[in-house]
Amino acid sequence: MRNKLFVVGVGPGSADQLTSVARETIRRAGLVVVAPRHRALADGHPNVAALGKFEETFAAVDAALEQGSVAVLVSGDPGVFSLLPLLKKRFPGDDLEAVPGVSSLQSLCAAARETWIDAVVLSGHGRDLSEAKLLDAADQNGKTIFFCGPQWNPRRLCRLLADWDMEHLRLTVGERLSYGDQRLSRGSPAELAAREYDDLSLILIENPTPWEKPPARPRDDDFLRAAAPMTRETVRSAILDELRLRRDSTLWDLGAGTGSVTVAAALFCTDGQVCAVEKNPEAAALIARNVKKFHRHNVALYEGDNAAVLPSLPRPTHVCVGGSGSELPELVRAVAALGEGIRVVVSAVAFKTYATAAELLAGTGFRDFDAVQVAVGRAKKIGGTFIMAAQNPVTVFSAFTASQKEGR
Repeated sequence: MRNKLFVVGVGPGSADQLTSVARETIRRAGLVVVAPRHRALADGHPNVAALGKFEETFAAVDAALEQGSVAVLVSGDPGVFSLLPLLKKRFPGDDLEAVPGVSSLQSLCAAARETWIDAVVLSGHGRDLSEAKLLDAADQNGKTIFFCGPQWNPRRLCRLLADWDMEHLRLTVGERLSYGDQRLSRGSPAELAAREYDDLSLILIENPTPWEKPPARPRDDDFLRAAAPMTRETVRSAILDELRLRRDSTLWDLGAGTGSVTVAAALFCTDGQVCAVEKNPEAAALIARNVKKFHRHNVALYEGDNAAVLPSLPRPTHVCVGGSGSELPELVRAVAALGEGIRVVVSAVAFKTYATAAELLAGTGFRDFDAVQVAVGRAKKIGGTFIMAAQNPVTVFSAFTASQKEGR
């Protein structure tokens, strides 16, 4: 049986916050693997290796475990954004033990005299994090704690929040936590965006008035209205049902109109994004207002003709075509050319659109064609009584883009 692998939490960095158990584990280990900024915590140990590229480091750990125990030092606590998941995956059959440490988020909240149990915790240090996810967290929670890094430094975060007019937020930036030169900076996003900070800072974001998402799909009356046509809520629900969106979907809403489908989809795709394309300037302005009203940070608005805008959009997982006119064949073929598995939905009222959508989505380049017609009647008061007033029926066509082999 091989020797034990320890994942040791060494706290925020200062030696006086290293626990006695962690100190003894380091002393007894045959090899200590440590990042350069924590090198002093292993001073006096005869066998120390620098934490470098993961695969090279893990290969060295693998070889060392044949000779003795190995302690891999991680900042803070192993359970908070550390190498622990990677080490468990890389050494699944080995005897691995995690040694807890004081997390940086504990140090930040202690310095700020705040609790952290009710906070949402995110990291931009060595991890992919979208601006929308960060904005949603700050916007919808009373407390958010953010681990900064070179790509997501404190100035970038503060500027982002200031650009979105989130000046009601109170920020606490903690630098060099646990060290003698520890510094806390408090203020609004705009105030703090003008300063320089250590890249490896933590930020506590406090929101006294978190925005609450609607408990269900938005109703027609929830949207700002103007002259631009809006997809009614019954038809909108049918479109959303046929789209089969996931939380991480990337949706193109082509011919977005007032943005009702855009907003409803963006409320669901919390880990994805919605690209709304609209050529009418007044309608595009209305979309922007509705996006702001519903606090949708995961919507990108593109003003212009659909065909002209497509090359600048990220690859979709789903496409909804509303207003398209004579562009419809070109748009559908362009989506089919992107490859298989993209869910395409086209809504049609006019006979010409109906015929074109049916021919395209049931033809070469697509699979699993389906169509649903929605005919809705609404109560309307006439004199002293109510009648059911029929609305124009809408047909929702859907299909998946197919592989070249399937499309032949």
